[in-house]
Amino acid sequence: MSETATTAALTGVTVRRGNSEVLRGIDLTLPAGELLTIVGPSGAGKSTLLSLLSGLLAPTSGTVRRPEDTGGSTRVVFQQPHLLPWRTAAENVRLGLEYRANGGRGLRHAHDADGRVAELLRALGIGDLADRYPDELSGGQAQRVSIARAVAADPQLLLLDEPFSALDPVTRAEAQRWLRGVHERLRLTTVLVTHDLSEAARLGDRVGVLRAGHPGLQLLDAPDGDHARLEHELLTHFTASPNDATPEHTSPAQRAAEPSRAARSRREFLAVAGASALVALPVIASGLVRPPAALAGSARAGSSGAGSSAAQHPDASGATTSPAERTTLRIGYLPITDAAPLLLAHDSGAFAERGIDTPTPTLFRGWAPLVEALQAGSVDVVHLLMPLAMQLRYEAKVPVKVLAWNHVNGSAVTVRPDITDIRQLAGTTFAVPGWYSVHNVVFQQLLRDAGLTGVINQEPSVEAGTVQLVVLAPADMPVALGNASVSGYIVAEPFCAVAEVQGTGRILRFTGDVWREHACCVTVVREDLLTERPELAQRVADAVVAAQLSILDDRAHAAERLSAGGYLPQAPAAIEKVLVEHGHGNGRGDYDESGAVHHPEWQQPRIGFQPYAYPSYTERLVEEMRLTTFDADTAWLSKIDAKKVHEDLVSTQVNLRAIEAAGGLAAFGATKTRSEQVQP
Repeated sequence: MSETATTAALTGVTVRRGNSEVLRGIDLTLPAGELLTIVGPSGAGKSTLLSLLSGLLAPTSGTVRRPEDTGGSTRVVFQQPHLLPWRTAAENVRLGLEYRANGGRGLRHAHDADGRVAELLRALGIGDLADRYPDELSGGQAQRVSIARAVAADPQLLLLDEPFSALDPVTRAEAQRWLRGVHERLRLTTVLVTHDLSEAARLGDRVGVLRAGHPGLQLLDAPDGDHARLEHELLTHFTASPNDATPEHTSPAQRAAEPSRAARSRREFLAVAGASALVALPVIASGLVRPPAALAGSARAGSSGAGSSAAQHPDASGATTSPAERTTLRIGYLPITDAAPLLLAHDSGAFAERGIDTPTPTLFRGWAPLVEALQAGSVDVVHLLMPLAMQLRYEAKVPVKVLAWNHVNGSAVTVRPDITDIRQLAGTTFAVPGWYSVHNVVFQQLLRDAGLTGVINQEPSVEAGTVQLVVLAPADMPVALGNASVSGYIVAEPFCAVAEVQGTGRILRFTGDVWREHACCVTVVREDLLTERPELAQRVADAVVAAQLSILDDRAHAAERLSAGGYLPQAPAAIEKVLVEHGHGNGRGDYDESGAVHHPEWQQPRIGFQPYAYPSYTERLVEEMRLTTFDADTAWLSKIDAKKVHEDLVSTQVNLRAIEAAGGLAAFGATKTRSEQVQP
């Protein structure tokens, strides 16, 4: 195959996370015009493969060649359409052209753009949808418009992440036929990830099969175009033995017998529920409390973290744990620097030294599946957005408890390179990671200070000074900014640094420069851990706090382990930019000049690690949340007592004992009380 006929290629690619290999020895060449479908069980690396091709993830080893290497472009279509509700279908498709023209700064010839959009919609067979608004479209129609928007920018590579998974069978079949027809007309190089073997066989020129724990990517062809035969081969491939059956093709009896699979199914349901509802949905608490025996190490199997053994180990206060007291706890996290204390407590052996065996931490793509996994008992220790922890406890009645602050600061407002003032966001759409997030609270503080208003589910207006707010998973944000679906986003690092490194965005403001040393994510466990095994909860807190101190002692090593250890999939340069380049007292001059820092006298690092949970912060956060717009019922906020939330939500004695064991508040530059400094 000639070089000119190749759109993208992976050569000897391996991706590691922690001690496990997500992908190993992947070789793949994508010829121009091919439609490749990818199948495999959950955890086999399908999303990781898409992240490599989209440029969001660098391989641990091997090389990835993408259209961008030769001046081309890649577009991604997600499970949810993410259409702007105030724009018609044609106007949504036009976004692809608006971003592409003039570096994303608009179009010189609007008439030509409108003609191009009309022509494209006709060519794709959806011209009759042009004047409809998203709420007038069916699920299948909305996803076709989303694909048309991506195609409008004339990319060389189109990546589809289960675009039809939320559709009913009849609509899905129609959408599949439509997509195959579009491909035949445009011959655009396309990679489609799906869990549906029939869909993969019917649509793909070739099918790539990923198997968890198996090296390489197995490629299957449809013999003489016989897709039925290919589908049969796939079914045979995945059901060859009971041990090899995938979660998608097990019997109801098998699924009922495996709680972990049932939990995953619920997570997938929440994820499909829609980006606008992420983390705003109350979570059913019925499956939360487990028998005390479920917490005992003898009741669970699992590999331990680095440095673990069966010998006695001292905890931070000098006590020891016998083999009988050893316990396996599972860590869940999002791929953000907020998770660093949990991840490095695992990586360094801080958990193991305190008698806690931690299997390789489980990475989740968004907050909703992480919350559901905690609720279902699939994970035991997580980092959660502080406002989300409040919503879970006081609205959803999920008994969670905060052991410590995971970090301070660690987020930023990231915008298109041409935006230099927050007032330029008027009339645009902007993404937050969840309604119940410090990000949403801080961003709306900035909007109010600039005389702007955040609105939800209505068209934003320059004249009215309104900014449309939408929820996106953190991992989707850089791509959405590049696709011009949003004008910017506020989220945890290193996703802000990713936009800087890729040249697709700039930092408009750091959140720690708005609310000094604010908590964002906190270490959360279920309350039953504290009531049934308080000494175990203390050991968890001791390990997390010890890890925070080690990060402050050597930020460069922390960045290296988060990257080389495979915990964070982003480019090492982005992780280092957050932890090292802009650590305390380092490299803030450029941001002072750009306006990203308004309070240089605060001397705030881009992200800090301070575990003490200040009561003043909890009280102020409740008050600020009452001033914030949410796409959710917030009646519960008016019913809680802001002065009493802290003692109820935070395990204050566990928090203080862990800090004392690590050297006291002074070791973290903290004091027992403080006044909250909020200056947008």
